[in-house]
Amino acid sequence: MMMTVKKAQAPILMATLSPYQEAYFETDEAYENQLITEMPLKEVTINMAYFKGSHFKNVQFEQVTFDNCDFQDVFFEHCALLNCSFIGNTFQRVAFEGCQLVGADFAEAGLRDVRFGACKLDYAGFNQTRIRHVDFEECSLQEVAFEYVDWQWLTMSGNDLNGNDLTGTNLKAFDLSHNTFEKAVFSLDLLRGATVSSAQTLVIMSALRINVR
Repeated sequence: MMMTVKKAQAPILMATLSPYQEAYFETDEAYENQLITEMPLKEVTINMAYFKGSHFKNVQFEQVTFDNCDFQDVFFEHCALLNCSFIGNTFQRVAFEGCQLVGADFAEAGLRDVRFGACKLDYAGFNQTRIRHVDFEECSLQEVAFEYVDWQWLTMSGNDLNGNDLTGTNLKAFDLSHNTFEKAVFSLDLLRGATVSSAQTLVIMSALRINVR
């Protein structure tokens, strides 16, 4: 496990993108250099799609399942991705800015050079996710599951982590001190070497049922 101040690489996008005109996405298709705006989708499955160099802006997706999809150089801006499933998908150089991701599930996904900025991710899931160069900044991450995460180069700053479950995740060399939480779940044997604030120390001791007098 490694911790560094190096930030995730930003998506690489062309200066001019092609406006996407369709109301859905086909199975096993590539969508490159697209500007996808104001698109509503609800309770549908998108299979084996490849999104590259594209910009999602103000889309409204609810309970959408992305099945075996790849995202490379993609920017999600002010999007609602409520209760969407990204289980097992791959992300490289992807940014989520100001997005609503409540209940989104990234379990077993591969995230490399991904940024979440000022997003609402309450009740999201990152169980068994593989993380490489991922940043969470100024996000609401209440009641999020980060169980058994395989991470390197993960940074978190200014986030609300209240109620997080980090069972099975090795926190050695991880800096939690620039975030806030009043309760959380940890694996005691994997907490050694983490950096926490003095206030967080009391929360952790309480979680571990250690009495301080």
